[in-house]
Amino acid sequence: MTTGEYRLPYTTDEIKAVTFVRGAIHSPHDVRHFMDIGRPEYTVTATINSKEIARSNRALKVKEVGRGVYDPVLYFLREDVDMSSLEATDKTTHCPLKGHTTYFDLKMDGYSHNNVAWSYTDTIADAEVLKDLIAFDNSRVQVIEHITG
Repeated sequence: MTTGEYRLPYTTDEIKAVTFVRGAIHSPHDVRHFMDIGRPEYTVTATINSKEIARSNRALKVKEVGRGVYDPVLYFLREDVDMSSLEATDKTTHCPLKGHTTYFDLKMDGYSHNNVAWSYTDTIADAEVLKDLIAFDNSRVQVIEHITG
């Protein structure tokens, strides 16, 4: 390697296996980690125990590929979420594509669902559109895409 050359930490075969997605946000640290952010043209709701906690026709849908292909996640504007039922917790995480999160417990009808929602409160520049939106854990909250037609 000559001076000024940079060697990627991937083999040629690994790089050939990557499909770059036009318009997607790619990690500067790992070419195999990327996401696509879109806006569905239909209403999306989030419910728990048959109680609606969010409804929006302005949600954003994130499709992400990293160590695997992750389930899509829908992000709601805070004004489309019953924020009175959410309480911020001490839990935080970091995603190299999106930034730092704050987690929320959901308190409703005398029950508490711990760390059931999160929000990227400190985003990286490319993911700024997700700043302060609310996403729900799909394994605990039923998020429904009301596709008509």
